[in-house]
Amino acid sequence: MSTDLVRFESVAARDVALIVLEELAQAAPVRAWLFEAIGLEADSATILEASDSLGGPESPEFDATRRWSALEIGLETADERVRLVLTIGTGPAVDTDADALESIRTRRDRALDGDWDDCRLVSIAPKSALETGTTDTEPPTDATISLESLRDRFAARDGDRDEYRAALVQAAIDRGRRRASAGPPSIVAEYRALVREREPAFDLEAENEGADTVADDDTAVAIDAPPLADDHRLVHALSAGSVDLRIPGVAAHLRAFAARYATAIPPATDLLTDGDALVLRLSVPAIGSGSSADDDALDGDATAIDEAAVDETLTAIRDLLTVAKRVDDRSS
Repeated sequence: MSTDLVRFESVAARDVALIVLEELAQAAPVRAWLFEAIGLEADSATILEASDSLGGPESPEFDATRRWSALEIGLETADERVRLVLTIGTGPAVDTDADALESIRTRRDRALDGDWDDCRLVSIAPKSALETGTTDTEPPTDATISLESLRDRFAARDGDRDEYRAALVQAAIDRGRRRASAGPPSIVAEYRALVREREPAFDLEAENEGADTVADDDTAVAIDAPPLADDHRLVHALSAGSVDLRIPGVAAHLRAFAARYATAIPPATDLLTDGDALVLRLSVPAIGSGSSADDDALDGDATAIDEAAVDETLTAIRDLLTVAKRVDDRSS
């Protein structure tokens, strides 16, 4: 499989965690490698259970910007039952949040108080993060494994999906490094990531230079999608809270246009003129400095953009694309 066909813009720690989980279940060499890191013999250890440590596949705990994830593995050896907690991080520092750290401590204490004889913590992270050591806020770690060593193991194999796995792990390392060096993400970058997750076919380009790294109250995003004709322009003004479809050469025929496409034009659409162009505008929730919640997105690691606002905006975009397609079909 060629990794040139795979896009990893939104790869997160949980993507790596799921690969580790799959490898533990199916690949004996990986199990042996991991168990050796914590001082267990693979031949004497049986996996009783394995699961995500923080929630199910739809949990918001695992959004695309999260730099860490966790797995819990239940093991049984000849002498004891061991609870294994694996934390997988992609950032250049082991920087889990306070709530997640408390969750790990709670699970560790509960395991030792319950049916488990031992509980061990393994940290899987980029080599640079592991070399920085731990802080007083982190739980004690029994073993560490670098993401680079995991990547190299996949790269050395010749299975059908090993090239893909190696590329994904490398992308996770690179993304964590980029996010650390670029500083806080802008609203535009976070918005674009959320849209691409929902509509991979949409191509979004910020109207102002540098919008991916600098917050700008007037930022607008141009949207290119398959149904859009070459001379049509679709723009989302984030902070203004509007999506405009601009169709040139139609302003003089506004009434006729409205009547002809009445069944396709959403009732809430404002019809405006700009020179010879007709602009179809739909109001959507503002994203940016107009929302205090979205301002917070610039100060933290996780996306603070209201995803319901993104979904509502995408509905408006799809509605206007329907109009654009109808116009293009009638013109061709």
